[in-house]
Amino acid sequence: MLRTPDGPSDLHLSRILFEELVDWIRQNYPDASKIIEIGVGHRIGVAQRISEALPRAEILVTDKDESWVRSRKPGRIRAIADDVMFPTLNLYRDASLVYSLHPPGEILTGLEKLANEIGADLLVVPISDEQHDLPKDRWQELVVRGRIIGWLLNKRV
Repeated sequence: MLRTPDGPSDLHLSRILFEELVDWIRQNYPDASKIIEIGVGHRIGVAQRISEALPRAEILVTDKDESWVRSRKPGRIRAIADDVMFPTLNLYRDASLVYSLHPPGEILTGLEKLANEIGADLLVVPISDEQHDLPKDRWQELVVRGRIIGWLLNKRV
């Protein structure tokens, strides 16, 4: 384990969190035909791990930075330039799950609106324990091994 003077490093804890997230997605979406990461930024590792865990699912990552998307050759993962605040809905149709890792609070309404429009579950992994004031009546904590790894807006209930 990587340690700093204060304990395990943030990098190590992030890796554990993302491994738990991928495992949870694998267990809960085994028959998904499409899973989408929104606002992928420069970190594509989680999408790659999901792609390996669910080889029959189409994995799509989006980011509004078109130059980043053009520079990527992510194997069987599709990388598309799109802005969640003004989404191209056809890209997202038939998704079972839409997720975003560490999204800025200002795009949460766009994420929720998109998930509602396409009928997909929405999973948000905030930075640390940040909750973005998510309404508890619609969002539920996603807890794995006693640790909150994200917040879920579940359309399948």
